[in-house]
Amino acid sequence: MPHPRRWFAPLLFALVCAMSWPASAAPDFSALLREAGAQFTPPAGFDDAEVPGIEGFRFDKSYRDPKGGLLVAYAVRPLARMKIDYNDPHSSAPNPNHIFPLVFGALGGQLSAGGHAPVREFPAEAARKRFNADWASATIFDLEPRLSPDFRYGFLLAMHKNNKGDIYSLFLYSDPAMAKARIDALLASLSFAPAP
Repeated sequence: MPHPRRWFAPLLFALVCAMSWPASAAPDFSALLREAGAQFTPPAGFDDAEVPGIEGFRFDKSYRDPKGGLLVAYAVRPLARMKIDYNDPHSSAPNPNHIFPLVFGALGGQLSAGGHAPVREFPAEAARKRFNADWASATIFDLEPRLSPDFRYGFLLAMHKNNKGDIYSLFLYSDPAMAKARIDALLASLSFAPAP
């Protein structure tokens, strides 16, 4: 039987058709940050890298540790750019402020090789204090092998701020002992900006 999130992922990515864009039409990353009210600090000592190829979802920026042990990719999705293609005559289209947990689950399903992928939702106060977000959640998983021959594991952090947007940080690695402290240090490299 397929992983429960895996069958749902294509359906959700078809529903939220503007959550991604082709490389040729990718918006400027700084514009996405402004529109979503987000702030970004590139990881120090990392080199620019090619973004991971994930069906139905394109990350906007990617950086790789020059020693090869860690790759981090970032995506910013302002709610104002979200287009929901919804064709159910018996129901209204979902509110963009309510889609984030579904996208997070579907994206985790796309990235995961299946099996156990524990999810940790941050308490609301911790999400606000650490990321200036209304919601934040993370999952760790065995990486789908076809996504990268260089890495075995993934850690996905997702955040949502009402009426502003969704942001995602994806960390790929093979050595959990080495990666843990480095990921912890980079968790807030992409977050929502504090209210003025």
